[in-house]
This record gives sequence, C-alpha cells and structure tokens, in this order.
Amino acid sequence: MTSVLTVAASVAILIHRELDDDYVGLWVLPWHIRRALPDASDDQVRTVATAVLEALVAGDTALGTLDEYTGSFEPWVTGETVGYAMSAWRALGRDPNLGEVAWLARTS
Repeated sequence: MTSVLTVAASVAILIHRELDDDYVGLWVLPWHIRRALPDASDDQVRTVATAVLEALVAGDTALGTLDEYTGSFEPWVTGETVGYAMSAWRALGRDPNLGEVAWLARTS
C-alpha cells in the first residue's frame, strides 16, 4: 500500500517539474492524488493536496490567478494562500476543474 506521505512527496515533485514548463492549475493535484490513492476519500485527497501546496509555497511557488485576457499570472497577496485555495476547493463541493480556484507558478 502506498503511504500518504509518499504520495504527497511524489505529487509535489511532479508539480514542481511541471512548473519548469508552464503554470499548473490546482485541478492537477487531485488528478495525481486520486490515481495514486484510488480509494481515498475527498477529505483525504484535500489533506494530501494541502500538504503538497504547503511544501510548494514554502519553496519557490506562488498561488494565484491567470488573467483571462493577457494570460499573465497574478499572485495572491493574502498571507494564507494555501488556506484560501483549499477553502475555495471545499466550497466547490467537488474537485476543481480546468481553470477553477487557482494556478501555481514558479516565483524564481
């Protein structure tokens, strides 16, 4: 059985690598997590996603939005970006889809 910590670390590495090429939408996290942990509950998926986001944001990644006209990334300035993103995810009542909730971008 795959451990939750192993999945969180693996997903964080995958996302970090994807950020080398482009912005990454929040919906990518549950996609990866559910494939690694197919029996995980929605709460478990969000718990793993929170750990992944916290690790990425502690490093060189920011959460924010993409301007729909220019395609430029606009980082959130709130002090608790991970909490904000996860609250918006929970409010959806499901996993986010393409373009919903947040985007991740490399800050350096």
